[in-house]
Amino acid sequence: MTPPPLQPETLDIDMLREMYREGAIEFAGVDPRLNATRIARELGVRRARVSARLKAWRDSGLLRRYDVWVNPALFGWQGAGFNLRVHHPRAKADLFSRLAALEGAVSGVEFLGEWITFGVVTPDAAALERTLRIIRGLAGVREVDVPAPWRILPPRRELSPLDIRIVRALRENPTAMLSTTADKVGISNRTMTRRYANLVEDRDVWFHPIFDFRAFSCPVVALGVTVRAETDRNSILRRIQTKYPLSLAFRGMPERPGPAAGGLLGLVMPPSAAHLEEVELYVASIEGVEELEANVVVRLHSFPDWFDRQLEALAQRRS
Repeated sequence: MTPPPLQPETLDIDMLREMYREGAIEFAGVDPRLNATRIARELGVRRARVSARLKAWRDSGLLRRYDVWVNPALFGWQGAGFNLRVHHPRAKADLFSRLAALEGAVSGVEFLGEWITFGVVTPDAAALERTLRIIRGLAGVREVDVPAPWRILPPRRELSPLDIRIVRALRENPTAMLSTTADKVGISNRTMTRRYANLVEDRDVWFHPIFDFRAFSCPVVALGVTVRAETDRNSILRRIQTKYPLSLAFRGMPERPGPAAGGLLGLVMPPSAAHLEEVELYVASIEGVEELEANVVVRLHSFPDWFDRQLEALAQRRS
C-alpha cells in the first residue's frame, strides 16, 4: 500500500537546520549524533513530536537511507559537480545506471524535466576532463555544463587501520547503534564512542541523508541565485525565508560562474505546483538579484562503489 503524501511542516525545516552542523545544507552532511532527544531540546519541542516526524520521514519514503562518505581529500582526490541535459526525461533512469559505473561517481540529483546534476571525485584536472569526455559521448546526453569544484575542508588527520574498520562497518549500517558497530569491529563501546566522535569532528567522515522528495505533497524547488557585488546575500536569504518559511539554504557549495560577486543556493517548498511561477517572479524581483534558476528536485542518488574501493585499497596498504 502506497503511503499518503507527506504534508511539509515548518518542523521539517527546523529539524533539518538542526541536523546540519552549520544550520544549512553542506558537504560535511548531518551530525549523526543529534538524536530525537537532542533535536527536540534544541528546538524547544517535545521529543515525541520529533520522533514522530522522523518516523513519518521514513514511512513516507522521504528519507530513504543515510550514506557514509569518506572525505575524498584523504585519498588526494577532489570533487566537482556539473549539470547534464538529456534528450528526453525518459533517458534519465538508464543514464543514472551508466553514470554510476564511472570511476569517481559519487552522487546525483534528479530534477523534473531534462536536467540532472552529477557529482564526481577525481585525482586531478586531467582525470576530470576525461570523465567529461566520456559523459558527453553517452547516449541520451544532450549537453554538459562546465563543472564547478566542491569546496571541501581538508581532514585533520589520516585514517588508522582501526578507523578504516570502523568506517567500513558504518558504511554497511549507518544507523546501527554504536554498541552494535563496536561489537562488529571488536572494540569496546568507550573506544567506539571516542573514535566515532573523532572521525566526525576531524572531517574524515560525512553522513548524507538520501531524500526522495516525491514523498512530499508539494514540490521542492532548488533555487540558484546570482547576486550583484554590493548585495548582502544574507538579506536576500531572509527575504526568501520570510516569504516562504519552508526554505533551507546551502552552505559550502560552489558559487555560480559569471561576472556577479557570487551566488546563493537553497531549497524552497511553495504551497503547491501552482505557485512555482510565483516563486520565480518573487525571487527575481528582489533588489540585487542578477540571475535566477529554479528547478524542481525529484530525488537524490548516491553511488557507493568508489568509497568501498578506496577503503579496501587503503586497508590493504595499512595492514
